[in-house]
Amino acid sequence: MSVSELTGENLYRDPYPVYARLREESPVAFFEGTKEFLVTRFEDCRAVGSNDRVFGPSGSPDRPEARVMGMPNVLSMSGDEHQLLRAGIDDNLTQEAVRGYVEMLTRPVVEDYLARLKPRGAANLTADLFEPISVRCIGNVIGLTDTPNDTLVEWFHAMAAGLQNVSDDQAVWDRLDRALAEIETQLGALYERALARPDHTLMSHVMRGGLPEGQVRSLDEILPTMKVIILGGLQEPGHAAANACAGLLLNPDQAKVAAADPAEHALRAFDEGLRWIAPIGVTPRVAAEDVVVAGTTIPAGASVAIVMASANRDASRFDNPDRFDMFRKKRPHLSFGFRPHFCSGHALSRAMGQIALEEVFRQLPNLRLDDSRELQAKGWRFRGVTDVPATWDA
Repeated sequence: MSVSELTGENLYRDPYPVYARLREESPVAFFEGTKEFLVTRFEDCRAVGSNDRVFGPSGSPDRPEARVMGMPNVLSMSGDEHQLLRAGIDDNLTQEAVRGYVEMLTRPVVEDYLARLKPRGAANLTADLFEPISVRCIGNVIGLTDTPNDTLVEWFHAMAAGLQNVSDDQAVWDRLDRALAEIETQLGALYERALARPDHTLMSHVMRGGLPEGQVRSLDEILPTMKVIILGGLQEPGHAAANACAGLLLNPDQAKVAAADPAEHALRAFDEGLRWIAPIGVTPRVAAEDVVVAGTTIPAGASVAIVMASANRDASRFDNPDRFDMFRKKRPHLSFGFRPHFCSGHALSRAMGQIALEEVFRQLPNLRLDDSRELQAKGWRFRGVTDVPATWDA
C-alpha cells in the first residue's frame, strides 16, 4: 500500500481502513513511525503470538512501552521470573475469584452513577458513565481507593497518548511525565501501607505473589508492572463497554433486543464489542531470529507488532467483520492477547462489562443515539469510542 497512508495520524484517527489495505496488499508491513513490523492478518497474528520462542516479549529501552511504563515489566519478562510475577497478579483475578466479589465491587458503583445520570436524559456515556465506573472499580482493586476518578482517568489518557506519540509531540511527553510523577507518588504510599499490613489489594498480591513466605519485591521492581496494570486495567473495561454500547446503538434493532432482556444479552454484546473495536489493539514482540511471515522477512532483533485489532476484522475469520453483530457465530477473537501474556484481567473485565451494560439497558428507557452530535473514537494501540452521545426517556 502507499507509504503515505500508513501514518500515525491515519492510524490514530481510524486505523481500520489502513488495516484493511494492509491485510490485502501488505500483511506484514514495516511502520517507520514506531520502527516495527505490523502483522495484520488473523492467522499470522495467531501464529506469531503463539510462538514465544521466536517472537518473545520486547524489553528494548527504545520501545515506547519503556518510556511510558518502564522496564522490565510483566509484558517484557519471560521464563520463571515472569511466571512468579504472574502468580501474584493472577491470584485474585481467576474466574472463580472474580465471581466471589465482582457483584459487590461493580453493581453498587454502576447503580450510583446511573441514579445521578438518569434524570438528565442525555449524556456522553463514555466520559459520564463507563470510564468512571471502570476507574473506580479497578482503582479499588489496585488499592487506590482514595484517588479521585478524574485523576485515574487522566492517568490512563496521558499514558495511552504517550504510547501513540509517533509525532514526538513534547506537550504529550510533558502530560505523561506529570501523570507518571503522580502515579509513582501514590503507588509509593500504597506500597508502604501494604508493606506494613498485607491486604487483599492487587498491590499487596504483586508485592508478594510467587515468593517464599516473608519475602517482598521492592517498589522499584514492581513499579513498571503496576504502571502496565494501571494503563490496561483502568481503561480497558470502560472502553470495551463503551465500544459495545456504541455498537448496539448504531444497530437499533439489536439495541431493542438488548433492552428487552439485558441479563440475557449483555455479555454477548460486550464480547462482540471487544472484537469490533479492540480496546488494546497491539501487542509488541521482538524477533529472536530471521523469520519469514506472509512472504516478508523479519530480521533478528526487529520489533514486531501483533495487531489484534486488525486480526479481529479479518474477513477470512469473521463474516462482515466491520459490522457490530452480537448474534454472529461465536469465534474466539484476539483482544486479550496470547499466552503466556494473556490478559490477567480478562475475567474481571468481562464480568464488569456485563454488569455495566445490563444495568444501562435496564435503567435507561428507550436508550438511543443523540443525533445532535457525532459519535467519536480515537487511537490505534489503544482505541475507544470517546463520545457515545446518548439520550433516553428521563
